[in-house]
Amino acid sequence: MGDRQNTIVVKLVKREVDGLGISAKPRTAGNPTVLIEEVIRGGPADQTGMVQPGDSIIAVNGQVIEGLSYLEATKAIRDVEPGQPVELVLRGPKWFNTYLETVRMENGETKAVRVTRPSGPIGALTLLIKRIRGNTFEKRAIRKLQNRGDLPLHNRAVSSTPNGIVPSGCPVTGRKAATVGPAATRRPTRLKNWLNERRLHDTLNAKAASVTPCSHGRCVGSLMRPRPYTAPGYFRPKDEVLQQAKDFIFDYYASLKKSSADDRDRRWADVQAQVEERGVYQLTYDELVYGAKMAWRNSPRCIGRIQWSKLQVFDARDVTTARGMFEAICRHIKWATNGGNLRSAITVFPPRTDGRHDYKVWNGQFMKYAAYEMPDGSILGDPINLDFTEVCQALGWKGAGSGYDLLPLVLSANGEDPEWFDIPKDIVMEVNITHPKYDWFSELGIKWYCVPAVSNMLFDCGGVEFSAAPFSGWYMGTEVGRDLCDVNRLNITETVGRRMGLDIARNSSLWKDAVLVEVNIAVLHSFQSNNVTISDHHTASETFIKHLENEQRLRGGCPSDWVWIVPPMSASLTEVFHQEMAYYLVRPSFEYQDDAWLVHLWRKKPQNPVLLKYAYDENPTRKYRFKEVALAVKFAAVLMKKALDKRVKATILYATETGKSESFASSTLGIFKHAFDAKMMCMDDYDVTELGKEDLVIIVTSTFGNGDPPDNGEAFGQALLHMRHPPGSVGKKKSGSVRRVSSISKASYRRQQNLLRQLRDGGALGKVRYAVFALGSRAYPHFCAFGHAINTLFEELGAERIHPVGEGDELCGQEESFRAWVKGAFKSACERFDVGHDVNMEEANASLLGNDFSWAPGKFHVVQTKGLPETDILEGLSKLHRRTVVSSTVISRTQLQAPESSRQTCLVRLETHGAHELRYVPGDHVGIFPANEERLVREILDRLEQGTNPDCVIQIEAQQEKKSAAGLVKTWTTHERLPPCSLRTALSRYLDITTPPSPQLLLYLAMHATSSRERTELEALGKGGPRYEDWKFEVAPTLLEVLQDFPSLQVPPALLLSQLPVLQQRYYSISSSPHMHPGEIHATVAVVKYRTRGGQGPEHRGVCSNWLNTVKSGDSVPSFIRTAKNFHLPENPSLPVLMVGPGTGIAPLRSFWQQRQVDIKSGTNSMRPPGDMTLVFGCRQSKLDHIYKEEVAQAERDGALSDIHTALSREPGTPKMYVQDILRQQISRKVRDLVLRDGGHIYVCGDVTMATDVCTAVQKILEEHGGMSAARAEDFVNNMKDNNRYHEDIFGVTLKTHEVQDAARKRGASLMVSDGDSTRL
Repeated sequence: MGDRQNTIVVKLVKREVDGLGISAKPRTAGNPTVLIEEVIRGGPADQTGMVQPGDSIIAVNGQVIEGLSYLEATKAIRDVEPGQPVELVLRGPKWFNTYLETVRMENGETKAVRVTRPSGPIGALTLLIKRIRGNTFEKRAIRKLQNRGDLPLHNRAVSSTPNGIVPSGCPVTGRKAATVGPAATRRPTRLKNWLNERRLHDTLNAKAASVTPCSHGRCVGSLMRPRPYTAPGYFRPKDEVLQQAKDFIFDYYASLKKSSADDRDRRWADVQAQVEERGVYQLTYDELVYGAKMAWRNSPRCIGRIQWSKLQVFDARDVTTARGMFEAICRHIKWATNGGNLRSAITVFPPRTDGRHDYKVWNGQFMKYAAYEMPDGSILGDPINLDFTEVCQALGWKGAGSGYDLLPLVLSANGEDPEWFDIPKDIVMEVNITHPKYDWFSELGIKWYCVPAVSNMLFDCGGVEFSAAPFSGWYMGTEVGRDLCDVNRLNITETVGRRMGLDIARNSSLWKDAVLVEVNIAVLHSFQSNNVTISDHHTASETFIKHLENEQRLRGGCPSDWVWIVPPMSASLTEVFHQEMAYYLVRPSFEYQDDAWLVHLWRKKPQNPVLLKYAYDENPTRKYRFKEVALAVKFAAVLMKKALDKRVKATILYATETGKSESFASSTLGIFKHAFDAKMMCMDDYDVTELGKEDLVIIVTSTFGNGDPPDNGEAFGQALLHMRHPPGSVGKKKSGSVRRVSSISKASYRRQQNLLRQLRDGGALGKVRYAVFALGSRAYPHFCAFGHAINTLFEELGAERIHPVGEGDELCGQEESFRAWVKGAFKSACERFDVGHDVNMEEANASLLGNDFSWAPGKFHVVQTKGLPETDILEGLSKLHRRTVVSSTVISRTQLQAPESSRQTCLVRLETHGAHELRYVPGDHVGIFPANEERLVREILDRLEQGTNPDCVIQIEAQQEKKSAAGLVKTWTTHERLPPCSLRTALSRYLDITTPPSPQLLLYLAMHATSSRERTELEALGKGGPRYEDWKFEVAPTLLEVLQDFPSLQVPPALLLSQLPVLQQRYYSISSSPHMHPGEIHATVAVVKYRTRGGQGPEHRGVCSNWLNTVKSGDSVPSFIRTAKNFHLPENPSLPVLMVGPGTGIAPLRSFWQQRQVDIKSGTNSMRPPGDMTLVFGCRQSKLDHIYKEEVAQAERDGALSDIHTALSREPGTPKMYVQDILRQQISRKVRDLVLRDGGHIYVCGDVTMATDVCTAVQKILEEHGGMSAARAEDFVNNMKDNNRYHEDIFGVTLKTHEVQDAARKRGASLMVSDGDSTRL
């Protein structure tokens, strides 16, 4: 066959099932690349007698493969079609001579045989060692593999293929592809449902490079474990790891909703570097989560995969000992059990590094019942576990000898010999099996454990193998029924049959079927009556069909093993029985492994004969080179560092108008940092495309006006709506309408329950957990509407809420409500993610009272800047509020009410100077940043600690601790809260000095009271609760009044500069049309003044209204525009419009009729005549309060207003009349026709009480004149709001604020129950 020294040529034929019958591995150094490791008994190579372990392959069919990479070299073999001849040029082992010798057989025939002999003393010594170890060249396969069938070359080290598809068998056709290289183009597999004739085309299956181990004429799809295992000690070569890693990394980045090729390429370069250095690489946590979920998704034998996206991944790659593995598994069991409400989870231990330091869970499942062989040969317990029970006993475990002894956890870490641990009884949940009809069933004494956790499979992900990655879910009833009835298990069938009185002597009586049904009924009844999650096989079948359809739509196919998917009973009654399926394998995947006790490489030779019987290798001793040890230590260090840095990520998102939500979000951040990797962001700054990748999201948001989102939350809300109602989705929204986030509130939530139930199985946020705290005021009818809307949208998108929605009423107990909620949310999050076991809850809760920038004497000080000018007001406001603020100039200020009126309303005209930031349309709002009253600022400055010049430019510095080589060092750093400015400017333009101080601020002030009585009083108020709420409502003190009431206070300026809330903008509905008054903004301002303490207290003045009431022509007013999308005129001007606005509620309505006047004069809508525009205005007395009376009359003469009605509530000599009375008593039929017949729009602007009364009036009109029930009328108006036909612009401040707040506060207080120092909702 060959004549070159130590080289032979062997000819053989490649077979379809086992290839050439050899297993190869790459050489660690030198050429050739491919070294034969094993020769499989009965294979083509073994039958020639010419191939031995240790041979190197030099050439294949004349192609020299020396110098090629391992993958390129082995590809030359894989590319050969089955049935074709292969010529291998082999070189014998080093230090040996290999040649052919002709011998004469007993029958007289001659035959060429191979001879391999030592070529010198080193070869002779090598042969001696091999003989001592029982591993000669003639040995064809290692012991444990001899009993598992052939291990062909192309299955031993399968190369990764496109899309992660792994070669597999097809139980339908019995065919397989000819090669293991890239798949040839194949048609999609057509799958038919024979029950309903529905057909699917599985394209994912068509991408498979090969389908094995089935062959022509032979299907092995029904084998329990059809594929061979990875041999013990085997470690993937670098080329193979890289190829599989590349497929995985590229797939992972393709799955992200927003990822760049640059990010992917950087990660791929990092992976390549790690593999080159260590042979493996470290998956990031997000990659690990993605891979684990995909492995479940790709499991062809699992019927319950519809829940794949909700798998909880516990990263235990930092574990180094068996004890650490045990503790991680206990946490897994507790979390998964969840009191019976089972949750799916996986715990991933460190990956395989070299094949000899694996982590293994020896148990097939976490919980298994022991089996004892009795003297008479019978088995007590679960017979399937007999071998493993013997292993446990050999390791030193002793069971109680009952039929339901839970076996211990047997764990080996880092390749060390195993240790066993009893599972704590308090974490194991078991169910006693009873029957709803047969009372005697309980006498059988049968029970079963609740959490099925498969623990001995290998998790294969991106080229990295995790030999210990136990995962758990919940049972399908037939699984437990089979365990109880199968002959090789508990085998209770005959016993139950006798107790049921069945004829067990004849198979034709179908007694076994009857027993199986009743046992399954008992299992379902027992689990359900104990509130333990379980699924019946019919429901599981239905959900799998739904999953199959989802997968077909999402990725073109679903790998499914029909033999396993079809339930073991009532098969043809389930739809899956009639559904054709394609069986193929996709990575990431879960793979079968040998039982650990059969392949463990013992470090210390076991003495027990049972363990010796199973011992895999009697000679495990090996000296490792220093380089190997160093690499192992380095890899372990990397794992440890990443594990220490790793925490579950929590993102806290807030939206705010006044800054309160931001403050609460900051407190939330403080407590969550104790157990989570937490960060805080404004909704406006958050990239919504990242939302689906979050683990935990905490929402803290206020509600603006009548249920609308705050400015910096609107885009986030609209993005959620876009995710929920993507473009092109079916809906009834009319052209031009704007979907309102606030409409997705409690009422809308009830209307969407059916849809919500359909979406629970998945969604864009299927892996996200969340909690919501909503801030609002019960003075408004849509209390906390935006927070509830966010909650509903998250649920509809598939996210899981971990804690009830919290509500904080600004009129009553908001601080207490928040503190109670955030403590509960933090506890729920810790339980949900199984973290925080070492967190001191008292310390965590105490963090609510402070953060890195909370006040402490000596922590802050004020420094005078040297040569730094004071920041321009517009620049400072823009930086402080993170929005563009521009200047508008006062043109004029006109009093609108009669001089003899006790109240003031003024029209302020502002010049925009053409600033594009101040462009608007009728209905929008202008935001104005006012200045505090000069008198208040001056008197506060007089009461502060002396030493700071109020007119010098200053900055705040905070003392912080930083680590250095010398230890902790305290340094002063600039506190960037306020721009460089004087103390006077800060109190005038940047800080809020009129809002009653918060409990936290009162506690800070108490630190600086020199009077013990005053300090005690401030500390009592600082605790919050009913006492603080009463004080805040009745006294409503400004900062100056607090300083006056507690005269011993010596307040440092740094306290106010660092802790006072920021002065917020005020919004006014714009009262002008930009086409009638180009370059101008008109604001109708009600000047707010009132007295506290029942009218006996000091006069309080609205900050912005009183400032605008004093500005002079030419003064600068910092401004910006807030778009009111939901309060714009209809796009179709021919639709009728009803406008209702008492008092200053007429402000935006003025802009509407002005725009209509312009349109009429210019003939803009000549093709479509304008629809009726009806105005319903309200005031007290016609001679005092009828603002814009002349303008309204002119608009009517111009044809802009078709109908005008005025309600007078204090007109001498006439009964009280309100706007809602006008609607019901004078124009009810007009309202009905406008709403029901003409498709018109209603606009309401004013205070909360009026808006509620008008809405009620419209509903009553629909009841009385539209033939609707009360519920139908309410739903109809809600639908008008949802479809943007009913518009509301509700004031945050009115002339009767105190009365409104009083009523709302009483409603809020009635919802609270005081319990000592705590408040619970």
